[in-house]
Amino acid sequence: MDFAQLKTSLKTKTEPVYLVYGTDYFLINKAVSLIQNAMPNVEVTKFTEETSGEAIVTALSTTSFFTNARLVVAILGDKPSFSAINQYIKNPVAGNTLILISYQEKPNANLKGATTVNCNPMPAEILVPLIAKQIAPHQITRDAAEYLVEATGGYYTLIDNELTKFMAYYADLPVWEIKHLQPYVTKTLDYQIYELGAAILARQVSAASKILAWLYSGNTSEYMIFGGVVSQIRRAYYATASSADINVLGKILGCSPFAIKYSRRDYGAKAADVKSCYERILELEYQIKSGQMTVTAALDALIYR
Repeated sequence: MDFAQLKTSLKTKTEPVYLVYGTDYFLINKAVSLIQNAMPNVEVTKFTEETSGEAIVTALSTTSFFTNARLVVAILGDKPSFSAINQYIKNPVAGNTLILISYQEKPNANLKGATTVNCNPMPAEILVPLIAKQIAPHQITRDAAEYLVEATGGYYTLIDNELTKFMAYYADLPVWEIKHLQPYVTKTLDYQIYELGAAILARQVSAASKILAWLYSGNTSEYMIFGGVVSQIRRAYYATASSADINVLGKILGCSPFAIKYSRRDYGAKAADVKSCYERILELEYQIKSGQMTVTAALDALIYR
């Protein structure tokens, strides 16, 4: 289940064992808090990644004298052993709950019977309604909410921080539009590079030059900038040249399906331009690797092509 589904399920019951995983630390911490709040009068025990599965099971198998239940929260290491925990799942102690935390996008956890909670960045379809609920009694337009999701990479942590900031700017404004958010939103590096690639594809020389200057002013490595633009143009090329499922394509390209969806939205009608730019960027990449051109010169060649 995802984070939103967890909130709904906890209204009914808590499960014996949860595997909470993902790269959005805010969502993980929030998920743990939600589970704990759903267990009134609970004693909480926390373990680090060095703790063995046997020690975790021992803690779960004991009942507190002072509370109704025990909640055990354990962080998983790189190569955890689940044999003891899998045995426990077959016959868990009634009322007690175990939360295992993995800070990996896709944990390699051989758990049989645990309830998994995906705390990776959520897709816009889930985030936009959540954002709307967070800023009540205000309203936010859909395009403004989608822009916020794109600019923050879909990380709930960053979205929450941005919404808190906007509350100070727009406390008296009943409806927030994209024009209100754009001047103040703090964009992730990935999104800034996405904007640079979009400006290059649109042949917007002035806009691309400004974004590049801004990236340089933040001491962003030119290799990181060029590599990011290569990845973005490659994504745009395959998104427009292929009709494959966005989940399959995202896995091949190493990006989220969300990114493929927006590449198709932004460049679906510009497939020829994308192909031409992709061919050019591959040529420049070869020249960099063969020592014929510097990265700085290659970026300039892209912008002023």
